[in-house]
Amino acid sequence: MTTQDRETKVVYSYSSGGAGWFIAILLLIVLGIGGLYLYNSGALTDSNDVNVTIDVPDEVVPTAPAE
Repeated sequence: MTTQDRETKVVYSYSSGGAGWFIAILLLIVLGIGGLYLYNSGALTDSNDVNVTIDVPDEVVPTAPAE
């Protein structure tokens, strides 16, 4: 019979808790609420109306010197 060499095998098992899923679900909820807020406030409409009012002061013209 042949002899077999025995080796130690290390198996890593990563068992994550629920923290990753909790953060992912929380992020989705926040993004959903933010999207609803933007939609209800009208920020996502395709409106091209822009009203800009610029108040320009009157031009001050100096008077001609008296002769």
